[in-house]
Amino acid sequence: MEAVAKLQTMGSPLGGTIIFLYSLVFIRVLQRTPISIPLVLIMLTLLVSGFWRSFYKYNKSKVNIITLLLDLIFAILFSLISESGKFDKLFTIYLTEGTAILPKPFFVAYALLTVAARYGSIALYELRNSGQMISPNIADLLLDLFVFVLVLSERRQREQRLAYEKLTKELRYVNLQLKESMALSESLASEAERQRISGEIHDSLGHNLTGLILTLEAGKKLMSHDVEVGKTYWDKAIQVSRIALNSVRELVSAKKESNFEFELTSRLKEMVREVQDLTGLQIVLDIKTQYIGLSGKEQFNIYRIFQEAITNTLRHANAERAHISISGNKQLLYFSYWDNGSGTNRIEAGNGLKGMKDRISDIGGTIFFQSQTGSGFKIEGCIDKRGKE
Repeated sequence: MEAVAKLQTMGSPLGGTIIFLYSLVFIRVLQRTPISIPLVLIMLTLLVSGFWRSFYKYNKSKVNIITLLLDLIFAILFSLISESGKFDKLFTIYLTEGTAILPKPFFVAYALLTVAARYGSIALYELRNSGQMISPNIADLLLDLFVFVLVLSERRQREQRLAYEKLTKELRYVNLQLKESMALSESLASEAERQRISGEIHDSLGHNLTGLILTLEAGKKLMSHDVEVGKTYWDKAIQVSRIALNSVRELVSAKKESNFEFELTSRLKEMVREVQDLTGLQIVLDIKTQYIGLSGKEQFNIYRIFQEAITNTLRHANAERAHISISGNKQLLYFSYWDNGSGTNRIEAGNGLKGMKDRISDIGGTIFFQSQTGSGFKIEGCIDKRGKE
């Protein structure tokens, strides 16, 4: 466990304490036990094992488990070879280290194993020297318990501290991700608003300016023949200019027409009348259903599609007639547009057609374009009204 393995957070005092305890044990044993090769080898093994753990800064769980188990084995052998019974401090070291650094639940099992090894080695030492076994000292047992509880408490505090630090880092990361997400959302919202305004300018203002240009051109041609008739076109041009100005003001004030009060049929009739008066394009409006069954936004988007279609007819088709049709039932709504203009064998999706696709996609509908040279241009679309009521 990371929170346990990082024993180095306790700093050099722990390493110094371990070295001091090792020194006490070894010096006491060497004072009473003749130096022998097995004794020296065991002491070196215990030292190497301890420094092996510290070399990895207690971060290697397998190293910790293996070396601590080896320490118990060699500590028991050390107690059998030595002629001093003052080696129990070794087991206190292992009890401290095992409780502090081993992962759950190994540290509990190791603590019990350490206590058993300690008192077992003492019993063997007494049996060898006095011929009898003595029971564990209650004071020593209480001391071991105190050491275990003390180290366990320190372990839990360290785990909580490291868990808190980890949680803090995670929260910082989440907060950073949230800020980035908010920045991205704002960017997407700005882009969506920019596209909305761009679409509104293209559909609404473009339609009005197209009518204005055609009106001015017609008035210019008529001025040389009939001044009074030409003036009427100038009046129409002024009227269209005002409509265009109002549409710009609405866009600047971020006023959206896609509200629930938008009514498609009446707005189409008004647009058809204005276009016919200004341009002479004959438009047949055929609405075969009295129940549109769409929200204001959906009706507004369909209106914009027809508006863009008429604008394209006036700009490019050189048509005399156009036809708008709306039909359907409670489940589906069909709409179509057709003009008798020049048509084309190659439909290129410019801003106008892309805008139509975006608007119909926004309300969950489909749209198709058909055209051939000499056969005009046709638009067909469908909206599924189920679930919209």
